Amino acid sequence: MLLTGPPSLQLPPVRGLRTLSPDALIDCIEYLRVLYSPGVRGSKIRARARSNSSSESTTPFSITVPPRLPDPESDTIAALRSDEFERSYTLRWLSYLVNNSQNLLGTPSEVDYVVARAAALLANCGGASCTGVISRTLHFPTERGPISVTVQDIPLENGDISSVGAQTWGGACVLSEIIAAHPADFGLVNNRSSPLTVLELGAGTGLAGLVLASAAKLMHIGGVTVVATDFYPSVLENLAANISTAFPASDPAVSISSHFLDWATFALDMDPLPAPLDQPFDVILGADIIYEPEHAAWIQSVVSRLLAPGTSSQFHLVIPLRKTHALESSSVEHVFRVNASDEDPTAPVVTVLGKERIVCDVEENAGDEVEYLYYRIGWSRQIQEPVG
Repeated sequence: MLLTGPPSLQLPPVRGLRTLSPDALIDCIEYLRVLYSPGVRGSKIRARARSNSSSESTTPFSITVPPRLPDPESDTIAALRSDEFERSYTLRWLSYLVNNSQNLLGTPSEVDYVVARAAALLANCGGASCTGVISRTLHFPTERGPISVTVQDIPLENGDISSVGAQTWGGACVLSEIIAAHPADFGLVNNRSSPLTVLELGAGTGLAGLVLASAAKLMHIGGVTVVATDFYPSVLENLAANISTAFPASDPAVSISSHFLDWATFALDMDPLPAPLDQPFDVILGADIIYEPEHAAWIQSVVSRLLAPGTSSQFHLVIPLRKTHALESSSVEHVFRVNASDEDPTAPVVTVLGKERIVCDVEENAGDEVEYLYYRIGWSRQIQEPVG
């Protein structure tokens, strides 16, 4: 259903809901979700440009973006979203749908799915949205079909910037889109000779790790373990809830879990490491995780200790190019430069292997754009100049 009018005119009358198919009802709910769930700023990749000085080539980027509903932040939608009459109408419509599920068409599982989606949106449009809680479903195309992941954002806790991870940031969407487009670059191949272990740093809502786990499930790749980490209590609680929503039952082939990890403590060479951090990881993910100058140094300590040895293991990092965060951005290439050890010049170090500049459309303002840097970081025994 395209968003062409207000809910009071666009939605079918409640008395006719019992005649609609489950797909038609989901279309209605999706229309309302787009209307009342703001988009993520700078989260639609438009172009990628590889640095000429990158020491490795990457798979050429090609992705087909599925048709989208109109920009959720257009003036028309913003006006509808602020209309209290239309919001009240939407709440009554959703409430009727949820409370009269016994009269809906479809199999029990289809009806349960429709009601679950409607109930989640009802909470989002009603009391939850007033406290800043947003439930959003993001879609990522892959060669095997689309991946859809639902995550919940929660507001800052008492204004504490440390709880900012409970929001879905554009960098997480960008990294997720890259994972979905090129799963092999993240170890998701059918001919793996060993299980794949993945660590997400500063996972926040867990989007990137959830997309990787979903891609593994879609590709029928077994033996994949994803450990999503953060340190702020409310962020960890929300992260665990998002994981439980996306993977409600244990899956012997794909495992994803949330765990506490404080980079500052880790940088002090915490020993011994607690499970499941007491093992090396083949892939490490990080998106929008550097917003203080010291973060890059802490993350370098974590990656140096937890990235599995070997040239196939990599840390994938996406950071925004913000004028106000120039120092934080430059700190990445400073701490991940190739530096020979004084004791052993041939000792492996973690260094930037590849760098790309990514341009994204800003959903809030058509025509505007946001830029990101995408780093691939791994082990190197060669003495090279830093990537420029």
